[in-house]
Amino acid sequence: MYFGSAISHSRFKWLGICFLTMFLIYCLTNQDMGLNTRNSIYKMHASSTGPSDSVRDHSENSTHRLDGSPKSSELPQQLYYVESPHCKMPYIDPFSKEVLAIYKPMAFETCTKESDLVTPIFDVNRKRYVLHIDEGVAAKILNSSEIEYNCYYQEITRSAEHDSYNDLPPRIYFSQGYVVPLHVEGMILGCSEAANDSNVLQTDAFGLIQYKPYPSAVPIRKTAPAQAAQRKPSVIMFGIDSISRINLRRTMPKVYKFLTRSGWYEMQGYNKVADNTFPNLMAILSGFTPDTVKEAICNTDEKGCFARIPFIWKFLKDAGYLTAYAEDTCNINTFNYVKPGFSLQPTDYYYRPLLRAFESEMKTWKCAKCTINYCIGRRIQSSYIYDYAKEFTRRYVDERPIWGLFWSSSFSHDDYAMPSKMADFVLQYLLDFETDGVFNESIVIFFSDHGSRFGKLMYLSSGFLEERLPMMFIYLPPWFRAQYPEFAEALTANRNRLTSNYDLHNTLKHIAEIAGLPNSAPLPKANDCPRCQSLFYPVNATRTCADAGIPEHYCTCKPYKRISVEWADRIAPRVIDRMNDYLWGKNLSSLCTNLTLSYIHKTEIQIGPEQKFHELQKMDVAVYRTKFKVQQNSADFFATVVYNNVTNNVDVDVEKISRTNSYAEDSTCINDKIAKLYCICIKDLKP
Repeated sequence: MYFGSAISHSRFKWLGICFLTMFLIYCLTNQDMGLNTRNSIYKMHASSTGPSDSVRDHSENSTHRLDGSPKSSELPQQLYYVESPHCKMPYIDPFSKEVLAIYKPMAFETCTKESDLVTPIFDVNRKRYVLHIDEGVAAKILNSSEIEYNCYYQEITRSAEHDSYNDLPPRIYFSQGYVVPLHVEGMILGCSEAANDSNVLQTDAFGLIQYKPYPSAVPIRKTAPAQAAQRKPSVIMFGIDSISRINLRRTMPKVYKFLTRSGWYEMQGYNKVADNTFPNLMAILSGFTPDTVKEAICNTDEKGCFARIPFIWKFLKDAGYLTAYAEDTCNINTFNYVKPGFSLQPTDYYYRPLLRAFESEMKTWKCAKCTINYCIGRRIQSSYIYDYAKEFTRRYVDERPIWGLFWSSSFSHDDYAMPSKMADFVLQYLLDFETDGVFNESIVIFFSDHGSRFGKLMYLSSGFLEERLPMMFIYLPPWFRAQYPEFAEALTANRNRLTSNYDLHNTLKHIAEIAGLPNSAPLPKANDCPRCQSLFYPVNATRTCADAGIPEHYCTCKPYKRISVEWADRIAPRVIDRMNDYLWGKNLSSLCTNLTLSYIHKTEIQIGPEQKFHELQKMDVAVYRTKFKVQQNSADFFATVVYNNVTNNVDVDVEKISRTNSYAEDSTCINDKIAKLYCICIKDLKP
């Protein structure tokens, strides 16, 4: 009896040990599988650039639905845009709680519900524009098909003296099927009742891409495999002012989804090099800073200077490209805002004179929350630019290489949320370009100059990054990827590496070299960034902001820690002293009031790679960021400084200090584009 019980006890003990062993093996195995699965997903997310990769699409869109509403994250979240020994650029959740507390998507609005009465139609056989009158629309407006009416147009011509348009000439009347003369590149037209000229049926305006035959008898567009080496990619650049890669995901999720499709490459480590549009676009289009241009070439404040600068369109034109440049919001155009503009027409097709006439001669309208004209005549302002791009690409993309920059500020410059109003609108244009075959022949660059520089986003913890990290997407057509697979591989490698405007400039030069004459000399690279390169080559993974031509004030590679110690409050007043010295040195003290501190929003200290974030000690000399408000008109500023805690000395480049709220009504007494940021005019002082 005792022996049997012992055997039974031993058997139960053995079974228990086996069960426990199997349970431990099961747990460890599942833990291993879970870790491997998570690591696998994270690696796929971190290295994937192909838009067909469903894991990447899901992981990067996991914080929001297609309409922009937030949803819970289901995969490990990306921690950094760039992570290297010299650069840790933090990833920002576009739908964080602090953003959702202020962000409300806006609804799209149309400018008119009427159908077009007159439409210019391009006759591909005759290569001429023909004006078509929709008689049904006229009958509907007049409420009769018996009443007679007249239609007319006025040609728009460029005034070189003011980089604008000449006074409109007398009306030219036309009838159905009128063939527009080749010299007419823009028109304002209308139709009115014949017996009562004041009864205007409809007015409209159009920019025309009149056909320019290629000067050579041999067509330049080659598509046969044997001629592939001669094939030249078109380059189409779509720019939208003041949109960070973060805000693109937030306000235009459908557009972002389109930009993650096959052939698109996002440069997530793209960091701006200057404060506002002019210097950032100068870096892309010329490879120069404005200061260097002034020293080495000419003063951009003087008429005729821009004609002497080696802009990228000149190199591309030499390589056989037809060129176009169009920009909306004329009063803040990149080369015209407190600048003289172009004395000579810069590109083959140039839109400014046309839109200047449209703005001046037609009725304009602002939506409820708009500060910039939303409608000009019957159309949304930005549609003039995008329609011009459509006409340009339709005319030539299948025939010859073209380059065009189409820049819009009207719906993004003054309000970070406004792009949400235009998301479907912009997406439709991208789909139209796809239908027209633009993506079959063209390298397409969808980009911005910087993020929001003032407004509500600047008061969030992510404001510093929102401002400095503009969106940058590059598309390569299938044939180009097949012909130059190493370029596609380089863009993939560069996705999460530090890049800048100067790299994009060198990439455009690289394309011009590919398209240029055989055995021609290499083109000069970006003048103000000797270590910058084409994005078609892998960027060094250990790159620094200095390597990429990014000044310290705009660099997002080094983390900062907020400090709340008494001695930190000494920094902002010293910065204000430097700002007052700057205005005095510019002889503006009689126009601009002396600035005084109102309060300090925050002060942060830079954490170097050798320092421990949580064990930071007081240092004699360190780099700081301070955000503060002055008493005069409640102006807000953000500065990066080197501060000596022993001598109380501040080293700061005043012209790199950011103004983080609008200054449009504060500095009307001066025209100096940089000083306007810091000048509060005595006559503009608010009580």
